[in-house]
Amino acid sequence: MTRKHIGLMLVIILVAITSGLVLTRGQTIDSTATVTRGSADLTESQVTDHITRLDGTWRFQSSLLDAVDRQSYRNVPHVTPHATATYEVDVALPPGQYALRVPQNHPHVRILIDGEPADPVYSSVKQGDRQAYLVLLDPNSSDFRLTMQVSGSTDRPTGLEDSLLIGPINNMLTLQNELFSYDFVNVLIACLIFLFYAIVSVFHRKESIYLYGAGFFFLIALSLLTRDQIVFEFIPVMAYVVAHKVSLIAVLLSVCMLIEFAIRLERVPYERFLRLATYPLYVLSAVAIIIPYAVHGWFDYAAWIYVLFIAFFWTGLNINWLFERKSTGYPLEFLIFTLAMIIGYIGQTINILIPHPNQDTYTSILSLIYFVLMFTLLPLHLSTDKRQKQEVQTFAAQSEISFFNAQIKPHFLYNTFGNVIALCYTAPNEAARLLSHLSTYVRFIFENGRTDSNITLGQELEMIDSYLSIEQTRFNDAFTIIKDIDDSLFNVEVPPLLIQPLVENALRHGLMRKGGNKRLMLAVQDLGSAIEVRIADNGVGFDPKRTAMPTSGIGIPNVRNRIAYVPNATFTLQSEVGVGTNVLIRLPKRERMNVPNAHDLD
Repeated sequence: MTRKHIGLMLVIILVAITSGLVLTRGQTIDSTATVTRGSADLTESQVTDHITRLDGTWRFQSSLLDAVDRQSYRNVPHVTPHATATYEVDVALPPGQYALRVPQNHPHVRILIDGEPADPVYSSVKQGDRQAYLVLLDPNSSDFRLTMQVSGSTDRPTGLEDSLLIGPINNMLTLQNELFSYDFVNVLIACLIFLFYAIVSVFHRKESIYLYGAGFFFLIALSLLTRDQIVFEFIPVMAYVVAHKVSLIAVLLSVCMLIEFAIRLERVPYERFLRLATYPLYVLSAVAIIIPYAVHGWFDYAAWIYVLFIAFFWTGLNINWLFERKSTGYPLEFLIFTLAMIIGYIGQTINILIPHPNQDTYTSILSLIYFVLMFTLLPLHLSTDKRQKQEVQTFAAQSEISFFNAQIKPHFLYNTFGNVIALCYTAPNEAARLLSHLSTYVRFIFENGRTDSNITLGQELEMIDSYLSIEQTRFNDAFTIIKDIDDSLFNVEVPPLLIQPLVENALRHGLMRKGGNKRLMLAVQDLGSAIEVRIADNGVGFDPKRTAMPTSGIGIPNVRNRIAYVPNATFTLQSEVGVGTNVLIRLPKRERMNVPNAHDLD
């Protein structure tokens, strides 16, 4: 990571902090409990200047009444489910103009002022269908009885999970507009980023990272629309239960999309953990569809706990991996992604687990910063991808001659032709077979040695078979070949001459310098989105820390350099003196259709 990148990260963090401070300025809500045994005396409070929460012990009865007729109390807010409930409090205010903001978490809330229904100044639809969000209070009546009737349904009994807010009209209107603006802007940004990723995915169909990015932001936008009840502005007839379930399912599936996006953004050693973590998310999504809404609140909470659990460990693994990579440089894309993960985790933790007077504001602002950081990944990844392709082309042009010339070694040809001539006198059929293998090998080198176009794994393995047959004949079957190859992978694309140099290196520098039993293993396995190639030998081995890496032809260093330019590819080498060498390559799986065999190439 260069100084330029570090400076960019510091600027992003500074802008994020400054934006948060500016957006939250003046939005402090007094968190003091103001209601005691059904009475709220605010005449000596700061309600004339600040928004106040009507939290505390309200008079309560678990039925719909115009007035609570007994001295029973319930703390507000609370999550205890009730099919119907009436809450009541006597409020005393200093002179002034005030407004009341009603919780948005419930579909049916009816407000009475001194026994008369209150008219809302803002509601998504008529009050009979949705709650009044904002109610103006009579400035001539500073003392009044506030009654709140809450009705659920047979499938959705509920508590009162949010606070009622009371404060000056200007402050309340500002808060209402800002909260709606935050929600609307977040949805708008999520939709715009979805469109950007979707458009890019059309032009980069081979790279599924953009498709998963589009899926993630589409599901996030859908979740925000339903969770924050913006959807009711456009679809008033939508059932509240349906909206709540759609919101949860969209969140769970969006985490799956985010995991797939991250796996393709940067190859990390804990990819298996991330993939396993998605299975419960799919199960929870299916359960959310069929589970009765009477227990959906607890299920929703448990699902969010699991999401936060994954996010916590995932973020920790990302940070640990970045520290492990400090010697080779921090990948800027992954660093920004990790920063976005941290901000998103903090925002959702506040939203789910940490009640706070300004909870909605802080969560919305952190979500906005998260979206901005995630959006920067799109142009950054496109720029990185373009730069890597240019570097690959430059590297290929510079190394083409040496790469090609290194393949056809004079002594290899001289020895092989010598064996062919000798076999012509003793075993003509064997000589013909050896000459056929040599023809396949040389033709492959000439056809693919000067190009950076991918070939199929089957073509590479066919050439390796010819090479090993030649060497077996030259050295009188001095070594044993063990193969474990998944036949279904023959059409997968790989860079040309990527595996053969490693096989040659193992044979010449590992086995031919060793006495006794000599074994060479070649394995190719399917890992889902990638393939794993393993070349192992029980040769002399070497100490990677003390000994210079042996080379032959283009050798291990050249192969390692070429793999570094393949997106999401990894190269691992392990060797021990007297035990042998083990090389492991992982390549992204991309299949090619209708590919001819090497013998058919003219």
